[in-house]
Amino acid sequence: IDQTNIIYQPAGGSTYKLIGSKQVSIIGQEEKGACTLLTGISTGGDLLPFHVVYDGKTKWSLLSSKAPSYNKALAMNFQFVFLNMDTYWSTFQTICTYITGILVPFWMEKKQQ
Repeated sequence: IDQTNIIYQPAGGSTYKLIGSKQVSIIGQEEKGACTLLTGISTGGDLLPFHVVYDGKTKWSLLSSKAPSYNKALAMNFQFVFLNMDTYWSTFQTICTYITGILVPFWMEKKQQ
């Protein structure tokens, strides 16, 4: 199991400004966000589903359910969680969620196989 910090920001590449302008702002470029990605690989080489921790205090802090491949990620057992605080770092609670929601089901499935 390992985790990493991911910083993301809007990647809009278009803007409207007069040709020759010295300073061109891109809308949303100052809007940065971050999350923590936790994932694991089994000793057999299986990549386990991702567990992504967002900051925020409501479900609106999470990835939009309208995002491309969102339902596919859920079907693959990816977890998107928020902490109900102003941080996105993993906590004991989020690690427990990862263990009970991803590791234990993985182990149980492998045990049955």
